[in-house]
Amino acid sequence: MAVAPTDSIDKKLARLYAQKTTVNLDSKSTLSPEDFWNSMSIIAMNNKSVMNFRVRPV
Repeated sequence: MAVAPTDSIDKKLARLYAQKTTVNLDSKSTLSPEDFWNSMSIIAMNNKSVMNFRVRPV
């Protein structure tokens, strides 16, 4: 089975995607800082509680 020249495929793809936006460069956060810190606090509390289970008394 012969491989078709990729130059024509590349040109066709370039035409298809010439006007498309493929990357969103707007860095807008939808999470409020208060919600972020609340979730970090829950994660920290969970990690502290799990640390006690990993240590076995000798």
